[in-house]
Amino acid sequence: MSVDIVGTAVETAFGELFKLVKDVALTIAVFPEQLKKIESTLDSIAPIMKDIDKFNRMMDRKDLEHIQAIINDGKDLVEKCSKIKKFNLIKKRSYSKKLTEFDATLLREFQLSLPMMATRNTMEMLAGRTESLHRSDQANDGAIQSGLGASGNLAVPEAPDFIVGSEVEASLRKLKWRLLEEGVSVIVVTAPGGCGKTTLVAKLCHEVDIEGKFHNNIMFIRVSKKLNLTDIVQKMIQHKNFLVPTIETEDFAVQYLQQLLEKIGQNPVLLVLDDVWTESKSFLDKFVFKKIKDYKIVVTSRYEFPDVDFVHHLNPLNKGEALQLFHRSVTITDRSMSVPDDLLEQVVNRCKGLPLALTVVAKSLRGKDPSFWETKLLDWSERRSLLRSDSDVLDCLRKSLDDLDGEIKERFLDLSLFPEDRKIPATALIDLWVELYKLDFSGVRAIADLNKLVYRNLADLIVTGKDSNEDDDKCYSSYYAMQHDLLREMAILECDQGEVEERERLILDLTGNSFPDWWSEQKQLTLDARLVSISTDKTFSRPWPSLQLPKAEALVLNFEANIRTKTYALPEFIEKADKLKALIVTNYSFSPAELCNFHVIGSNLRRMRLERMTVPFLNMGQLRLPCLQKISFFMCNISHASTSDDAKISDAIPGLVELHIDYCNDLMALPDDICEIKPLKKLSITNCHNLSVLPEQIGQLVSLEVVRLNSCTNFSRVPDSIRTLEELISLNISDCLSLSTLPDQIGQLVNLKRLNMRGCLRLSKLPRSIIRLRNLRKVVCDKEKEGLWAPLKSSLNSLNIIASEEEEANLNWLND
Repeated sequence: MSVDIVGTAVETAFGELFKLVKDVALTIAVFPEQLKKIESTLDSIAPIMKDIDKFNRMMDRKDLEHIQAIINDGKDLVEKCSKIKKFNLIKKRSYSKKLTEFDATLLREFQLSLPMMATRNTMEMLAGRTESLHRSDQANDGAIQSGLGASGNLAVPEAPDFIVGSEVEASLRKLKWRLLEEGVSVIVVTAPGGCGKTTLVAKLCHEVDIEGKFHNNIMFIRVSKKLNLTDIVQKMIQHKNFLVPTIETEDFAVQYLQQLLEKIGQNPVLLVLDDVWTESKSFLDKFVFKKIKDYKIVVTSRYEFPDVDFVHHLNPLNKGEALQLFHRSVTITDRSMSVPDDLLEQVVNRCKGLPLALTVVAKSLRGKDPSFWETKLLDWSERRSLLRSDSDVLDCLRKSLDDLDGEIKERFLDLSLFPEDRKIPATALIDLWVELYKLDFSGVRAIADLNKLVYRNLADLIVTGKDSNEDDDKCYSSYYAMQHDLLREMAILECDQGEVEERERLILDLTGNSFPDWWSEQKQLTLDARLVSISTDKTFSRPWPSLQLPKAEALVLNFEANIRTKTYALPEFIEKADKLKALIVTNYSFSPAELCNFHVIGSNLRRMRLERMTVPFLNMGQLRLPCLQKISFFMCNISHASTSDDAKISDAIPGLVELHIDYCNDLMALPDDICEIKPLKKLSITNCHNLSVLPEQIGQLVSLEVVRLNSCTNFSRVPDSIRTLEELISLNISDCLSLSTLPDQIGQLVNLKRLNMRGCLRLSKLPRSIIRLRNLRKVVCDKEKEGLWAPLKSSLNSLNIIASEEEEANLNWLND
C-alpha cells in the first residue's frame, strides 16, 4: 500500500473517530470529562490532519500505519464505552482510566509522529512570498537548527583551539574509540572540579569522526543540581524540531523521551549530560534505553558511577603541563616574563595541576612584579582554607579574589545571583550594574567590566547573534555570561560570610517549601542586603513569608513554574522594599507562567526584566511606575490582557527611556498611546513574528534615537510619520521579510547614521529622498542589494556599505 493511500486512510479514520466522540459525548452521560478532553485533543490535531496529504511524503509508511492503528483502537474503545451503563461502577472505573490513557497516547503519539507539519506549512507560506527564500527541506531544516541561543538550544559549546596536556589527546582517542564502536551505551568522564571535563567532551563532540557519525543528532545538556526531567525532554523534542507537548509527570517525560529516541534513533544519537551530581543516578537511569541501536550517552561528573558501562578518569595536569598552561596564561603578548623559575614553580604547585585554578591564578598575577608574587605566596601559606568541598581548587581560586580590585570583585560576586549552569543575559547584568554602581545608562561600561571578568577567566562570554550592528546600538541582546560551577560556589561562599542580617548579598536557593530557619520562624529580621536573589523549584507552592528588605536595590527572582498552576506570584514583601531599583524575574520552565501580584512593584523601580512570563503589558496603564526607565520582555506573552479605555500606558510609565521586546510572538501591534511617552529613546522589537505595523503616530516620539525591528518577519510597513524623528541615529529592519518599501520622505531623518537592511528580500528600490541622508555613515545589506546603494556613494561621501552574501532568513521563531 502506497504512502498516499495510507495517508488518506488515516485522514478518513480520524474523521470517523472525531464524529464518534462528539456523538457519544452528546448522547451518553457516563464519561463526560474524559470524552471532553479527547474531543479537545482531536480538535487541536484536526488542522494538521486536514493537510496530511501534503505532508505524508515526509513520513514513513510505518509511522502512518501506526497512527491509523491508534485511531482505530480509539474508535473501538469509544464504541465500547457507549454501551456501558451508568450503574456498572466496575466497568465505569476501568473504561474511565482507559479513556484517560487514550487521550495521553493521542497527545504523545501525534506530537512526536507528525514532525513540524504546522511549522513546515508556515514556512512554505513564508517562502511563497519571495523567490529568494530557499524552498528545500534541507534549507529550512538548517534555519530551524540554528535554534534559540538563549534557551532551549542543545548545541555543543565551542571548544578552545589550545588545550594543554598529553592526556587530553590520549583521552580523546580512547573516548572516540568507545563512541565509534558498537555497544557501550554509557560513558562517564570523571575528575575533580576544574579539571576540564566539559572542555574535553566539547572537543570530543567537535572531532571530525564524531560529527561524521552522529551529525545533527548530538545534544549537549547541562544538568544542574535542581533536576527538571520534563523541561529537559521538552527541550530535546524542540531541538529535534518536533511539536512540543505539555508533559505533566516524569513518567510521561520518560515515555516521550523513549519515543523521541526511537524516532531519531534510526541514525546514531549522542547525548551529553554535563555535570551530573552523584545523587542523580536515578535521573541518569531514565535516559538509558538499551534497545536503541547506536545510542550513546556521555556523562561528565565529579563523581563515579560504578555500574555504568565505562568510566574514564581525567587526571590533573602533570608538573610540566601545568607550567606550560600557567606560563601561557600569565604571559602578556609581546612582553617577557621576569619572574624567577623557582617562584613560578611554587605558585604552580599551589594549583594542584587543575586547569581552572591555573588559569585564574595566572591571570590574577599577570603583569605583576616578583615582589608581588612573593607577597601572595606568603599570604597563601599563612591562610588556612575553611572550605568544605573541592578544597584544593577552591582555596586557590578564593585566594585569587584578593588580587581583584574592588569593582571587579563586586561584579564577579554578582554573577552568583543567577542559577548554576545557566546563561546569564548581559542585559540583566547591565540592569543591575547600571543601577547599583552608577554606570552609564547605555551599559557600555558594564560590558567592559564583564570583559574584564572574561579576561581574568572568571567568566565566559557567549555571543549567540550574528548582527554586526548590535554593538553600534548598544543593545547586547545576544550577549551572555556563564560562570563555572566551582567559581559560583566560591562566590557564594564569599557572599555568605558573616551574619545573615549584615550580608550585602542575600542568595537563597529554596527547595520545595523549605525556608531557612531564620526566615520560616518569622522572627521579622531586618536585613541589610543591597542585592537579593531567591531561587525556587517547580515544587514551590506556599505563600511567601514576610521579609524586611529596607536597603535592597536589586532583586533577582529565579523560578520554575509549578506544572499544574503555571503561575508565579511576586512576593508581597516587594511592596515595602522602598529602595528597589532593579527587578529581574526569570522563569526557567519550558513554557511561560502567568505573573501575579504585579501591583506590589514599587513606584521607585527604574529597570525591570521579565523572561517567559504571561504579563499584562498592554494594560499596564493600571500601574503607576513613574521612575521606570527601562523594561524588557523576553519570550513573554504580553498581549493577552484586555485594555481599559481609561488606563493609558503613557500614564503608567511616563519616564520610559528604553523598551525591549524580544521573541514575544503574540505581539501584533503596540498601543497607540505608547507614542505619548516623550522620553523614549530606544525602541527594540525583535523576533516578534506577528508584529505587522507600528503605530502611525510614532513620529511623536521625538526623542527616539534607535529603532530595532530585526527579524519581525511579518512587519510590512514603516509609518510615514517616522520622517519627523530628527534624533533617530540607527534604524535596523534586517530580516523583515514582508517589508517591500521604505517611507518616501525617509530623507528627512537628518541625523540617521546607521541603516541595517540585511535580509529584506522584498525591498527592491530606495526612495529618491534617501540621497538627503547626509549623515548616513553605515549601511548593512545583502550582496545583491549593494547595487541600490553604490550610485549614492558619490553624493554620500562618508557612506560605508557593508554587503554580505545573502543568508537564509532568520526563522529561529519556529523553535518557540
